[in-house]
Amino acid sequence: MTMTEESATSTTVEDRWADLVDCDAHFTEPADLWSARVPAGLQGSVPAQRTVDGHTAWYLNGELWASIGGNTIGVGRQKKFGTHVIQPFDLVDESSWDVTARLSLMDEMGVKTQIIYPNGVGFSSNHLHAIDDLGQRTLVLETYNDFLADIQEESGGRLLPQAVLPVWDMDQTIQEMTRLLDRGIRGFTLSDKPELLGLPELPRPYWTPMWDLFNSSGAVANFHIGAGATREDVEAMRAGTDASDPDAGVKHVKPAWNSLSRQRRLAAHSTQMYMSNVRIIINFCYSDILDRFPNLKIVSAESGIGWIPFVLEAAEWQLDEMVTDHRELTSQSRRPTELFRDHFYVMFWFETIGAERLIDAIGVNNILIETDVPHPTCLYPNPREHFQSVLGHLPDADLARILRDNANELYRVG
Repeated sequence: MTMTEESATSTTVEDRWADLVDCDAHFTEPADLWSARVPAGLQGSVPAQRTVDGHTAWYLNGELWASIGGNTIGVGRQKKFGTHVIQPFDLVDESSWDVTARLSLMDEMGVKTQIIYPNGVGFSSNHLHAIDDLGQRTLVLETYNDFLADIQEESGGRLLPQAVLPVWDMDQTIQEMTRLLDRGIRGFTLSDKPELLGLPELPRPYWTPMWDLFNSSGAVANFHIGAGATREDVEAMRAGTDASDPDAGVKHVKPAWNSLSRQRRLAAHSTQMYMSNVRIIINFCYSDILDRFPNLKIVSAESGIGWIPFVLEAAEWQLDEMVTDHRELTSQSRRPTELFRDHFYVMFWFETIGAERLIDAIGVNNILIETDVPHPTCLYPNPREHFQSVLGHLPDADLARILRDNANELYRVG
């Protein structure tokens, strides 16, 4: 082999791992997010960041409203283990909340594009539901969404935030979706349990206008783990309790034994959360939503992939064993696995077994990658090394699908 041939081969191998599309990362809300975007007369109506006794949080109406979110990359880009929130905010690396610094971090990691989810404000509209005054709630939400559209534009389309919606009012939801689609937003993050906030379940007629707009626009419906909030969660937020904290004392959430240490409780909670999206996937596959809106594309964010084959196999078995009318299935009707393959995308980051052994069972066209930066367990600083170790056996075409092509097509990148 000549030096030219060797160089070309080396470049080709390296290109396999270039331009990763990270489909789940979080952008921490900067300290001036709301204050920089509303006039002086409205400053008292939007969240403000405060640091009290070395602990930074968001305050609204004089009360604690939200945490600063999961942040484990400290100043100097050093990852801190054993905690999910570096405190105070001054110790959080600017790559968590500054566009230019985030793009620099992405360049170091080999990531071209990131799909961005909220951080401290919750993964759909969790904390927003804790705001009683609907006018104030709308102001906080729309200002936040303007911020998301701004960072997408500032990043040159390398950061693609998934916006939140005012789902408590369907007319307002359609207006906000339309406004943000016009600004280039590609998708929205939703609660998988709106009924726990007094809203109808997702298949009910209330949601039809929203699903119709998703169906016609190509926008992505994202269900991030931890997005569902209950009325008790909202009451905890109003009382100044961080419902995401294992020490919060929210009575209906007991994922871990109280007798475990705080770090072990956090680990137990996090481990179980990955599989919480079983509920949304299976209910979609047993409902008629996907038949009524055949263009829907749905993402299960930060939920992993190793459990997918078992759940689909169980869904197939239970359909035949328990559903005697088979949902009025005809020979042309789609079964759960077909519905999953046609509509769902799942993602992984730290997993080994699922990536090495289960790609065919899940579907190469349905898998995305993520880093989860800057959250605990994020793949930082070397995601490429992990993906090389667990996906290196794949043919080039399959590898390209998982690392970038699926996401580029789904989110209409490039």
